[in-house]
Amino acid sequence: MTEQSARDSNIEAIRQEILAMHLSRIIAFSDVINRYLKIRTKGDISWLRVNAILFIITRGGKLTPSQLADLLLRSRNSVTKLLEGLEKDGLIRRYHPKNNRRTVYAEATSEGLSFIMTKLKVVTLLEEEIRSCLDDDELNTLVDLTRKLRLALIEKITGLKS
Repeated sequence: MTEQSARDSNIEAIRQEILAMHLSRIIAFSDVINRYLKIRTKGDISWLRVNAILFIITRGGKLTPSQLADLLLRSRNSVTKLLEGLEKDGLIRRYHPKNNRRTVYAEATSEGLSFIMTKLKVVTLLEEEIRSCLDDDELNTLVDLTRKLRLALIEKITGLKS
């Protein structure tokens, strides 16, 4: 066997192994969506900021920084910095409940709700573009499977059941 044919054989074996690796394909899929959204929004949307406010809203209107860190899969320190920025921009407010000065909650302000409504309009248009690539059954299957995978991985990382 020549060096070239051995190389070609190795390339084919590695190629077959890569094609069998579903996780790498999921990661590549996710990266493509991220890149698509970044290009279409011209980098104008901080998905971390949007997701932080969305989690606050969808989880009952208030969250502790620790809860938000767990949901965003970020460190407590990075979430504290994120919340400081969101508060500085008037998108959230942090407060202590009257009966417990040790606990801190973050909640969306009126400006934060307006910010989310504006961003959701953009995201909705982009979602429609992405949805057009799949029929309803395919989309429902994709959503169900990604939700199941996300929840299982979050539980493995944090011990939290969502």
